[in-house]
Amino acid sequence: MASSIQQSVADPSGNRESMGQRLSNAAQVIIANGWAAQHQIDHAVAKAMAGGHDHIGVGRFLVDHQVITRDQASELEEVLKSQVNFPAYRLTRKLGSGGMGTVFLAEHLASNRMVALKTMNARIEDDKDFIGRFHREAKALSTVKHPNIAEIIESGENKGHCWLAMEFIDGPSLMNLLKDYRVLPEAYALRICRQVAEGLGHVWTTAHLVHRDLKPENILVIRNRAGGGDLFPADDQAKLIDFGLVKGEDKDDRLTQTGMTIGTPLYMSPEQVRGDKLDCRSDIYGLGATLYHLLTGFTPFTGTSPGSIMSAHLTEPVPDPGDRVPSLSKATRELVLTSMAKDVKDRFLSFDGMLKAIETALVECGQKSGGTLRLLRKPLVLNKPQTKRPASDRVAKNEVAGERPAVGDGSAGKPSTGRASRAVPAEDPAAAPVSAALAKIATDRIQRAAEKPGTGPIAPNKPPTSNRIERSKVFDEDPQTKLGIGVLPWVVLGFAVVGIILYFLLAN
Repeated sequence: MASSIQQSVADPSGNRESMGQRLSNAAQVIIANGWAAQHQIDHAVAKAMAGGHDHIGVGRFLVDHQVITRDQASELEEVLKSQVNFPAYRLTRKLGSGGMGTVFLAEHLASNRMVALKTMNARIEDDKDFIGRFHREAKALSTVKHPNIAEIIESGENKGHCWLAMEFIDGPSLMNLLKDYRVLPEAYALRICRQVAEGLGHVWTTAHLVHRDLKPENILVIRNRAGGGDLFPADDQAKLIDFGLVKGEDKDDRLTQTGMTIGTPLYMSPEQVRGDKLDCRSDIYGLGATLYHLLTGFTPFTGTSPGSIMSAHLTEPVPDPGDRVPSLSKATRELVLTSMAKDVKDRFLSFDGMLKAIETALVECGQKSGGTLRLLRKPLVLNKPQTKRPASDRVAKNEVAGERPAVGDGSAGKPSTGRASRAVPAEDPAAAPVSAALAKIATDRIQRAAEKPGTGPIAPNKPPTSNRIERSKVFDEDPQTKLGIGVLPWVVLGFAVVGIILYFLLAN
């Protein structure tokens, strides 16, 4: 089948094979992507056998007969076109694309093994630096074997097209999980990051390579589902992929120019932003930034452009994840802050130190939940860090609003439990004059009451008790206290009388 696909695509006119033959060759790709069922393709083949369609492309034919959409046809043509360069593999569908190339799901014909086939983009095939980095990835990682690192199977180059076959991970990325759940449970995020740290530590000690592009998209999860209905089972296995940006520690490395910045700004270490020499502590920073995102649902720094985000990594203080998720354990907060320290000397010296901190955080997390790691149904995530108002501000606001603190019971500063019906919120700028007037009325009444022995909110010779609750004389009047009618009703009545008189005068 692979050779027939090559012949059908090699001739731009598409006349070497009939439309029926080309449809049969493309059927596996269409079915693998779930674009159409076999009976739909058989129906299209029957129409093609009538003839008259050999001059158009297979994608256009399927769109015209409403078998697939235009976007699906475009992807189909891309898969069939790329198939020509890989005779040892059968490409079935496109998995994704990035800065360096496109990844296809393919079957190795000799072993019948499904692999992720990574190809280099045509626009950078003439770039020697990128090609060198691509081959270095394959050579360096082909000797690395670790359960948390995607295995490199083989690599090669055919007619100027570089390719890399790696282990196919049938599972979601951490970014997919974040899109589904917004945040991940603390214990689960710590377990996943522990596995990634173990894999990165192994790569560093065996090959002295730095990943340089740690982010939730590059961490896939194999879900065994042995835990039954648990959304975040303990046996989920993390797999780190995409070492296309790896960089060795050798001083003679010329593949990356001095000052050249490569990576994802949202998780990039300060020294990587500056283009300095990197070691494992740069990946520690990236893993700490990734953990922050998993725990809070937000990246540590945000901005309107990549430049502003990179500037924040250089200058702004590292945010405390506990400001967004107050339930986080102290050890987890310290783990993130230490991993993301601006100065590399203030971070963990190696992944061994980071792993010990993760274990400490897991123990503390387990103790907080009574020895079992449990998932909150709705984790509390604050959109912005919350700051407490000074106690003096809170007391002043309560007194104006008629919630004067109780006196003599040691609860100064706490609002009274007496009923208070506030017509205008104190925070409303338009209500400032009203609030000031009410405050003055309250002050005058308290002073007058103090001048009369045995009257007022608290009698001078009677000590207050802890269970005594005083009522507000501004918003909640005592029904036994006789108050005057006031001036306002008379003013309103006067205006009404004047209005009636004017009405009759004008009418006559």
